[in-house]
Amino acid sequence: MGLVAFSGWLILASTSELKRAAQTPPAPPQVVRDIVVRNAPDSSGRHASFRILLFSDEFRWRLNSYEQVERESTQPLFTAKMKEVLGQAEEIICVGASSEEIPVGASPAEGRAREERRAARRADQIATWVRSALPKPVAVRKLNIGHHTPTPGARDTSDQRRVVIILVLDHDKDTNIDEALREAMSSESRRAPIFETLLTKYSLSSGEEFAWVP
Repeated sequence: MGLVAFSGWLILASTSELKRAAQTPPAPPQVVRDIVVRNAPDSSGRHASFRILLFSDEFRWRLNSYEQVERESTQPLFTAKMKEVLGQAEEIICVGASSEEIPVGASPAEGRAREERRAARRADQIATWVRSALPKPVAVRKLNIGHHTPTPGARDTSDQRRVVIILVLDHDKDTNIDEALREAMSSESRRAPIFETLLTKYSLSSGEEFAWVP
């Protein structure tokens, strides 16, 4: 009887997972990496599910410098597929990052502080683009992960200015999203090394709490 009950539960769980997967729109062409992490717990045992989207070079190049972003009269193209994906979220988290480069003549501490402010402005700009593309109102937050750790021998640092958008697909009532997101990224870091990079290689993401942009 126990085996029959377990088999029934397994079939039900598998059916539920398949149903949820079928309801998740496929990644649009602007996304080069699409990772779904379900039921990540916070410290109280409440859960949340996330979809992490890593965008193509087209989006990254527009953020190579904040000054260039300020001059932009147009925004990246959000296709109908991209809008559909964004519209599925309960909450959207826009990630701002800065490369390891620092302004010429600045001390390491001063340079890092400047780059952390630049990362915050990038998160804010991405959030502005996302809000304008949403087919319906969705809560949008801005996460500043800061300045990338210096890498010996690094030449091309453009990949460090990655454009990442995190969708909160669902969550239990009163879930601590910060804790659940960190757990999701930590638990999946082997399968998706980008998570380890985001958590350990940037100045504002390696602490106990995330840095949010007002």
